[in-house]
Amino acid sequence: MVSPESVRRDYAMKPRWYASRGIANYLVLDPLKGHVVTMWNPGPDGYRDRGTLSYGAELAVDSSLGKLSIPTARLPVDPKARS
Repeated sequence: MVSPESVRRDYAMKPRWYASRGIANYLVLDPLKGHVVTMWNPGPDGYRDRGTLSYGAELAVDSSLGKLSIPTARLPVDPKARS
């Protein structure tokens, strides 16, 4: 979950670190923008693929546990959220 203080860490630092360790998926829940950023296909320098989904839609993520469905309609949104 992104906060004003963690934007750089959540969007730049963590994805590189997780991808370099082979973590298959990385999700950024961003109440400041009202969307979820999904990253997949990890490589040594970061994730090769990414997508953005506005809050309100259902997010489907393939995982080692099977397909996970995450409803986003009830996630918190900053009142000043930008799309």
